[in-house]
Amino acid sequence: MPTDPPNSLGTSRLLRDGRRLGIFTSTGDGMVSADWEERVPGSETAPEPYDASVGYALATAFGTGAEPMRKLILNAALEMWP
Repeated sequence: MPTDPPNSLGTSRLLRDGRRLGIFTSTGDGMVSADWEERVPGSETAPEPYDASVGYALATAFGTGAEPMRKLILNAALEMWP
């Protein structure tokens, strides 16, 4: 099953079986672009149409990228501070 974890503040990567298939980028305007990995000869892990559809759907619905966990924790702690 493909996953789409954040890769940086503005990108998410699409993985299958722990191997990267592509990198998705969105600038917040509803447009999503993808950079696909080259197929390695003899490798079973290459992007397939369902990988693209899942990756684009996740990136469009939830956006790409994420704040680092340490920043999220710091922001939560500061919000609780009186």
